[in-house]
Amino acid sequence: DVHQLDKTKNYMTKLNGFKSLGLALGCATLMFTTHSLCAADIRVNAGTTWNLSPTEDPSVFTHAVTGIAQVSLMGNCTFHGDVVVQFPADPSQPFILNGAFTFTTADGSTTLRAIVEGTATPEAANPGFLNFHYDVTFTGGSGPFKAARGEAQIDGVALFTSQSAGTATWTMKGHVVGNGRG
Repeated sequence: DVHQLDKTKNYMTKLNGFKSLGLALGCATLMFTTHSLCAADIRVNAGTTWNLSPTEDPSVFTHAVTGIAQVSLMGNCTFHGDVVVQFPADPSQPFILNGAFTFTTADGSTTLRAIVEGTATPEAANPGFLNFHYDVTFTGGSGPFKAARGEAQIDGVALFTSQSAGTATWTMKGHVVGNGRG
C-alpha cells in the first residue's frame, strides 16, 4: 500500500531527526564534561582575629577578619574577610552579617572567593562570646578555582578581647564545583 509506505517513510524521517538531535546532545554533553569539570566536598578549619570599625550609622560597623585556615582542597591558606555588621535595635535579636571572604594558598598562587550572609548571637553565660553562622556562596577565584561555584555553611565562636577586637575559631563544610584547570 503506497499510503502505508509514505507513513513509514515519514516516521523514519522523524526518527532519524530525533536520532541526530540525540547524537548532537550526547556529543555536547561529552564535550562539556571532558573539559575537566570537577566537583568536590570542601572542609575548612580556621583561626582568625578581627576588629570592628564604626561607620556613619552607629548601628553598623565594618568587620575586618584575618587569619589562617586548613582547606581540604587547597592545603594551608591565609584568610581575609570584609563583613558589614548590623547591630540589632533589640538586644534579643542576632547581629546581621554580610560580606566577602578570600582564601589564598600558602604559596599565594591560588585563591577561592565567596560571599557570605550570616548571624551572630551572644552566649547567654558570657556575652563576650558570640556564636555565629554563615551561609557561603562561592564566586570564583584563581587557578583551579577560577570558575568555582558552590555553597557551604560556617559555624563558629568569637570572643571579644577588647571593645572592638577579638579572636574566632570556625569550621566550614560544603561543596565546590570548578573548571579544574589553572
